[in-house]
Amino acid sequence: MVENQQDKALQALRNEIDKIDDQVIFLLKQRMEVVAQVAELKKNNQEKFFIKSAREADMIKDLVKKAGDNFPKTLIVDLWRKIITAANMREQSLSIAIHNPKNISDYEYLVRGYYCDTIPLDSFDSAGSVVLELEKNSAKIAIFSLPNQSDEREKKEDMKENWWMTLANNNLGLRVFAKIPFVEFSDENKNQVQLVAVAAKEPEKSGSDNTLIYVETGKEISTSQVLAALKEQNLAAKILKSVKLQQVEGVVFYLIDVEGFYLEKDAALVGFKKNKIKPFIKILGHYATPIRL
Repeated sequence: MVENQQDKALQALRNEIDKIDDQVIFLLKQRMEVVAQVAELKKNNQEKFFIKSAREADMIKDLVKKAGDNFPKTLIVDLWRKIITAANMREQSLSIAIHNPKNISDYEYLVRGYYCDTIPLDSFDSAGSVVLELEKNSAKIAIFSLPNQSDEREKKEDMKENWWMTLANNNLGLRVFAKIPFVEFSDENKNQVQLVAVAAKEPEKSGSDNTLIYVETGKEISTSQVLAALKEQNLAAKILKSVKLQQVEGVVFYLIDVEGFYLEKDAALVGFKKNKIKPFIKILGHYATPIRL
């Protein structure tokens, strides 16, 4: 008798879960109907790239806060990244070109985790080939790997892996707009693979951002001088990589990550450009700061 009552109680709870699942599916279908209307408005506004990366990042961070401790934060991120990607693909045909000169399997794994398993992916060993895919409109998004912290020292090398140098000289309006993964674990940051997504889109500010900048200086200028010049403008910056090219004498090239959202016209960057070290700079793009656990 007791067992029968327990079975009935369990079945009632399962029925309740089934009803909730039905509601979730119904709401997801409603969401996609609204997405279709949004896509139509974007088309009428003659937008070329529909993804609003800053809004996506702020939305996910807000949902993580709303979920509190009742739901794992990483699961909220994973769920909504998939929901958002489904919406992105409903709005616009998407495909991705990955710059992967060393054929690292983690790149595709991370990209599919951030977007979804069904999005078309192709890998290329040169940054120029990736940019060409975007020029031909064969891909809408490019993926590049951020240099590891161990790459901070100056090196003499070719441009095969230095995609950021190619990006600084593109004529398509390509910009970094997101960082992958969107969740970072503090105890793994030094070794964690970090990717950035790039597309032809306008800069977009979220609630919390970083700016990637390209800098050129004379070879007599040291790394510490570059950092000091940035600090003078109250810019919290980290040099991700510095490079000397054999075919370009007398110049050092830097990839620098700056905390905050900056454009070249902003006073801090204008002040940096006027420093006695006379740097040449370009904004490579921005990304919403990831959720750190």
